[in-house]
Amino acid sequence: RRDRDPAVPFPLSMPAPSQLALAACAVLASAWSPPAEVESAAMVSHWAVLVAGSSGYGNYRHQSDVCHAYQIMIANGMDPAKVIVMAVDDIADYASNPFPGKVFNKPTDAGDPGFDVYDGCVIDYSGADVTPETFTKVLSGDAAGLNGGKVLGSTKSDRVFINFVDHGGVNLIGFPRSTMHATELVALLQDMSAASMFKELVFYLEACESGSMFSALPDDIRVYATSASNAHESSWGTYCMPEDTVDGQNIGSCLGDLYSVSWMEDSDNRNPGETLEEQMDTVINLTTKSHVTLFGDQSIAAEPITSFEGAGTEVALQTPPPPRGTDAQRAASIRSEDAALTSAFYRFLHDTDHLAADELIAGVQQRQLARRRFDAIARALTGSGLGALPPRAAPVDDACHYAAHKAYVGSCGEWHEMALAFSSTLADLCEQQGGRTEALVGAIAAACA
Repeated sequence: RRDRDPAVPFPLSMPAPSQLALAACAVLASAWSPPAEVESAAMVSHWAVLVAGSSGYGNYRHQSDVCHAYQIMIANGMDPAKVIVMAVDDIADYASNPFPGKVFNKPTDAGDPGFDVYDGCVIDYSGADVTPETFTKVLSGDAAGLNGGKVLGSTKSDRVFINFVDHGGVNLIGFPRSTMHATELVALLQDMSAASMFKELVFYLEACESGSMFSALPDDIRVYATSASNAHESSWGTYCMPEDTVDGQNIGSCLGDLYSVSWMEDSDNRNPGETLEEQMDTVINLTTKSHVTLFGDQSIAAEPITSFEGAGTEVALQTPPPPRGTDAQRAASIRSEDAALTSAFYRFLHDTDHLAADELIAGVQQRQLARRRFDAIARALTGSGLGALPPRAAPVDDACHYAAHKAYVGSCGEWHEMALAFSSTLADLCEQQGGRTEALVGAIAAACA
């Protein structure tokens, strides 16, 4: 081998070794492209829509749940610009709150200040803006319809997580002044799929009879949904009186909902590689008062929870997670449909809270009004009252129920949260009438005349 004399330059026509190397790199760079799965992962965005659909201090737990969910999304690396929160936002500064400006989702003993989930919880739509119409426009990406407000900007490459927490009834979920029917919710999800607004969507729903909301959900639109209860039962508030203490002081309302705190406390623990299926196994074991139900595309359950409850990557814990609530604390649970009345009664007895007295009286009056109305509707169609109406044996006739729901709103006004449990009566009467709506609609109109 003969070395080149360094004093002799390369001929002008021959490129130097460094030039050859650069040229080779350029050729390789132009010819190489990343594997499809790598390129696809780099393009994925993660979005979340979190909704508390109620108002009033007796429903403290709903806004507490949603702000806790917000903290989880942000702690797991999700871009705050891609987390959309709807909540009336009347709890933190409610006169009955012993910790003004703070909201808690878990009890603590005296000496432990607890974790304020309201701190840093950015609420995008509050007060009168918490409506089915706003919810629909957010999920449809209709910023113009919300005067430029924050909406989903997701694409066919993205993953979307929806967490809705509120009262419900058969085929209904509540908002402060109105409701959304299962027919409308499933149609909305189908429209989102047709518009390529997600690669996969996960929906966690906390409400009474929430299993009824997804009975018609297709399994081929890449949506996986779970509900706190089946179509025939209440969901449950938890960390209720007398276990509603923070730093040893009673809040006077349930701090959370059993299904919701079960999945969120599991997420707080950050089990590496945990999948949605594994999380739901945990939630099912912990939600002992109702039957957690699964719907839609079950293959999505194999995905890690961080693909939906975060930015898709594991984030190291900065501090140890707070311990999960004790069995005794979780045992202090109340049927969701009774939680607001129980809160008002408790605060009235223990704190002589005049607001609680007003809430209690109004709540009892609304429940009694609903009972009389639906007893009259059942009596007009069957000759007997509610007590003699047999429960339905078949799945809900969605078309009949939707027509009856619309007739109720048109004749009686929007559903009050104390009336939502009687949505099941409409489902039972639809079956009793063989799906025919004429007599049912007439009975509803007469009962509310």
